[in-house]
Amino acid sequence: MNRKSGRTLGVSRLLGRLSRGEATLSDRAWTFSPLAWPLAKFLRILRDRFVTMREASIDISLNTARLHTQTQACGEMAGQQAAEAEGLATRGEQIASMSGQTAAAVNDIAAMFHLQMQVAHDTLQQLNALHQRVTRVASQMEVFSGVVLQLSERARSVEDTSRLIKDIALQTHLLALNAGVEAARAGDAGKGFAVVASEVGKLAERVNSATGEIVKHTSEILDLVADTRGKTDQIHLDMDSSDQMVSQFTVSFDQFVKEFERMDGQMNEVVSTVAQVNTTNQEMNGAIARIASLSSQVQSRMVVMNDQVRAVRSKSEHLQEMLAALRTGNTPFDSLVSVLESLSLACSQLLLNADRQGVDIFDNQYRRIANSNPPRYHTAYDAAIDQQLTQILDYVLDQLPGGFYTLLVDKGGYCPTHNSRYSRPPTGDLDHDTRHVRNKRIFDDHVCKGAIANKSGVLCQTYTRDTGEIVTDLSIPLDIGNSRWGAVRIGVDYARFEERIKRV
Repeated sequence: MNRKSGRTLGVSRLLGRLSRGEATLSDRAWTFSPLAWPLAKFLRILRDRFVTMREASIDISLNTARLHTQTQACGEMAGQQAAEAEGLATRGEQIASMSGQTAAAVNDIAAMFHLQMQVAHDTLQQLNALHQRVTRVASQMEVFSGVVLQLSERARSVEDTSRLIKDIALQTHLLALNAGVEAARAGDAGKGFAVVASEVGKLAERVNSATGEIVKHTSEILDLVADTRGKTDQIHLDMDSSDQMVSQFTVSFDQFVKEFERMDGQMNEVVSTVAQVNTTNQEMNGAIARIASLSSQVQSRMVVMNDQVRAVRSKSEHLQEMLAALRTGNTPFDSLVSVLESLSLACSQLLLNADRQGVDIFDNQYRRIANSNPPRYHTAYDAAIDQQLTQILDYVLDQLPGGFYTLLVDKGGYCPTHNSRYSRPPTGDLDHDTRHVRNKRIFDDHVCKGAIANKSGVLCQTYTRDTGEIVTDLSIPLDIGNSRWGAVRIGVDYARFEERIKRV
């Protein structure tokens, strides 16, 4: 594929062929004209400059493609980051709000806790006072029990005395009766004594009767005192038990109050910690809001940067298009263009042969192949050229170092067939069929559209495949007769292609 410097006769003829694109800057005029040597020197310098510019433009395109891939990836990541940052900001606001509410609730709990602790202290004081009162009542009940015991003993002494008096009264009454009998025997001499005896008897009866009442009431008093003593003893026991219970409860409640005080200290620490967390959450919310704002700005700038990269790529492609119009000769790029032109000629001849056989090669009524996914289509001519076109495309691709594909597309981006490696039988697996079943598909990506929209000359486009490979796509329009049919495309790894060609 290495093209040697050619020679042609005459300076004028060489310039004419250069202007028509029929000669390269490596060609020279075979003449004795004094202009021949200066022209050769000028063309050599011009060629070197154009080669340098082309190599630089291709490097720019390759780097632009890489940069475009990176900017797209960064743009997508920036978009994801912006979305996540926005969601994080929303959640941050919610957390900050909940944190504020939590802090307020904790403060309310702490205030209520302090109030309850004060109530507990007051209750403890009341319990201590109750314990003291119960202790005093228990002591008083013990004294009262002793008094009741003394009262019982005194009542029993009264009862004994009353019984003694009653016995004496009975004896006195008997003596009075005896005295009355004796006085009656004495006659008138004993009348006075009889009166006395009678009065003594009456008095004895009254004493006996009164003493009986005293004994009766004394017995009742003794019963009441005994009952009172029993109840007093029970009350004393109950008071002792109550005193012990109150004492134990006071000790337990005192421990409870101490635990309450310890919890109050911990509650103060919780309040302090929650306040710090709330402050941190507020600061984090502000930081997250700033991050969300910065992420949005980064996303906007990535969009602008992506547009600028596309503009640079468009400019570099336009520059390559202009440089391709001047054939420098003896460069890898010229070799690739020669291959492209040969492929275009072969495809054009194949289509012309089909046209002569009555095949409608301009048919654009694409009929979808049933159950194809991604969609694939038939036309009136694809079956007629399928086998021969595949052979042509495969032959060129096999001879192309670093080649990715060779392709023929019509004005609608329809590819009637593809290289064999991309024309495998469909499996129904979308990922597999998208990558390996590319024949009879319609391509509407920007590279294919650019190739179709190109009016004349070689168009060089550079892009990144979904596999991460950098592809340099060279295309030229394909005309059948006076009508535009489509375009012929070649995709290569230009760095590998250039390295291999330079070795030849």
